[in-house]
Amino acid sequence: MSSISPGAVLVLDADSRAGLATVQSLGRRGVPSHVGMRAAGSLTAHSRWCTRIHPQPAAEAVADAHAWMRGLHAEHRFVLIVPTTEASLLWLRALSPEDPLRKLALLPSDEALDIALSKERTRALAERIGLPVPGSRLLARGTSPGDHESSGFPCVLKSASSKVQVDGRLVTLAPVVVRDASMRSALLKKWLPHTDVQEQRWVPGRGVGVELVYANGEVVAEFVHERLHELPLTGGGSTLRRAAKPDAHLLELSKRLLDALQWQGVAMVEWRRADDGAIHLMEINPRLWGSLPLTIAAGVDVPAILHDLARGTPGRVVTRWKENVYARNIGEDVRWTMSNLRADRADPLLLTQSLPAMLAGWLRVFSGREIYDGWRVGDPAVAIAELKSVARGLYARPAGMLHRRSLRHRIIKAHEARFGAHGEHLRPIRNLLFLCYGNICRSPFAERLAQQTLPALDITSAGFHPRSGRASPEHVVRAARVHAVDLADWSSREVTGRMVADADCIVVMDVSHLEKMQADFPEALDRTTLLGLFDRNGPVELMDPYTLSPEKTGAVMRDMSRAISGLAKALR
Repeated sequence: MSSISPGAVLVLDADSRAGLATVQSLGRRGVPSHVGMRAAGSLTAHSRWCTRIHPQPAAEAVADAHAWMRGLHAEHRFVLIVPTTEASLLWLRALSPEDPLRKLALLPSDEALDIALSKERTRALAERIGLPVPGSRLLARGTSPGDHESSGFPCVLKSASSKVQVDGRLVTLAPVVVRDASMRSALLKKWLPHTDVQEQRWVPGRGVGVELVYANGEVVAEFVHERLHELPLTGGGSTLRRAAKPDAHLLELSKRLLDALQWQGVAMVEWRRADDGAIHLMEINPRLWGSLPLTIAAGVDVPAILHDLARGTPGRVVTRWKENVYARNIGEDVRWTMSNLRADRADPLLLTQSLPAMLAGWLRVFSGREIYDGWRVGDPAVAIAELKSVARGLYARPAGMLHRRSLRHRIIKAHEARFGAHGEHLRPIRNLLFLCYGNICRSPFAERLAQQTLPALDITSAGFHPRSGRASPEHVVRAARVHAVDLADWSSREVTGRMVADADCIVVMDVSHLEKMQADFPEALDRTTLLGLFDRNGPVELMDPYTLSPEKTGAVMRDMSRAISGLAKALR
């Protein structure tokens, strides 16, 4: 018996929000959806319209991915393949334009895709054809942060490509708004070994997306939406967005850009629009977008349009939609709400909202003009699964706070019993281990300063970060020199079970490290304490200076120096 389903579609990375929206759109039309997923338990897996779930190969395994897709296509004869993330788009980009699998994805040419996937090449093309772009420059991969003078703050740092190979893994480097030289240097030190970096002038405003579908050089569907909530608050993916009025100017500029690329298939052209109406191009997203549920709810059913094009039965050209429809990613918008409540509303870099407006927004769902991504009357298991996930998240936050408070109290009591005025050492301390997360800031400084004051002890340090061999940031190296500590030659180490077992006393910097010890080395928790407890007049937890200003980094180092003196006194 044949397993071929007429008109079946393969949705790649279907555990994404765009993947869920695609499966639900096609399912309502009766189209069988085979879904590729990287992890079990996604919302899409709960959808009644998942015809069949196929575990996907790792993002980096391009050859394995091609063999996997060919095997599925031979069995099921798909009429359309939909990549919903850049990782799966890159799989298809690696195929010849004449490859049957590539043709099923309705993609543009290699050159067009490569330009769209490169922020710098997109910017250069836009500038050449007269589109408004922020002032930018490219910092070459492999260069040092010190090779590039700052062009002023705030600025935005972007990886030239959003997907970058780091230690053999394909990772996403999201754009970051940079406020000062210390933060800039730390990021460049982290990114430049792996990618070119675009340094861009920060421009005010909120995100606006222009979504277009092309077929044979002509636009067959268009849509415009506005981002109302963005996470992070400095600007990013939307957690709440609204169907905007047709904007003839933005549509014309977006089409001019994609026409120059002789585009085919889907794309979202992302803009940033300030309160005074000034616009700047951000980038091209050459695949389905995370806000796809809004596009569909407003009447522009892009997955259905793609399916019609793949079957050779295109419908009417879509240039109108329902305006002022809202769509909320409820799981992510709960995170946005928490960030907005804690945010400094006087900070001009943050896209915040007043408390009354935020609360009124949550009531909009009762007006019938707002949907929640993935919540469909005909597909209730998705909403139930997300409600459970949100409830677990809301519970986990106060539960985590209580756990951290309890753990901190427990360690403080144990410290007093061991190192207080009447305390007794549980066993002689000959081997001392300092731990922090990365072993590039706090713990190496503590190690080398303690070696000066306690030369008779065997003192070392390490971190929980999974990669060894990383250097200390320049601003930390400078701050350490004030205390006669040289970290210029530092190379980080990952903590091992042997290090922990050999240590008579383990000294960490904050409660997150205590949690890591409890999870990874519970047998050593009774030998673990907080460095800050050795200075009764200082902070109990010592901040990570990785992204702090030089002034604040210096303050952390002074606190640590006093605590190390207290430690030395306690051990003597």
